[in-house]
Amino acid sequence: MDDREDNYRREYKTERGGYRKSSHHDRKGGSKKSAEATFFSGLAFTVAFGVVWYMTKHTFWVFPLVFAGLLPMIRGLRYFVEKRTNAPSREIDVEARAEKEILKIAREKGGRITPTMVALESYLSIEMAEKVLEKIARRGYATMQVTEDGRIEYEFPEFLPENK
Repeated sequence: MDDREDNYRREYKTERGGYRKSSHHDRKGGSKKSAEATFFSGLAFTVAFGVVWYMTKHTFWVFPLVFAGLLPMIRGLRYFVEKRTNAPSREIDVEARAEKEILKIAREKGGRITPTMVALESYLSIEMAEKVLEKIARRGYATMQVTEDGRIEYEFPEFLPENK
């Protein structure tokens, strides 16, 4: 792959550890522009075609005004708002899903689990499972114990058999 093509195509690591190729086109086939660029180009076309329509009074200019001006401007505004509101929530959603998955496994396994067990029973990697389990233990929902043979085990008191 030469340098020019490298500017347009890159590999991105996915959440599950695989790779996906991404080019300069998004999934819908349009080119990727920043939200601001889409909004301002739509605004410019809206003003330009609006002035032409106002000056000529021909209804023909309404179509470019809508399709080249208003729709891209609205799309840019929508992308801008989505980008601002969704960025932090995606990270939270991934972590919340991981915690919920770990809690389900802990309940199924009687309250005692290891990061390896979690990785085997879920989509999480061992490293991610360990990170989330440590966070859950720091918050006090589980306790971390080292067994006699050196394994790290997490105990969830709510799911232990003697508490039922």
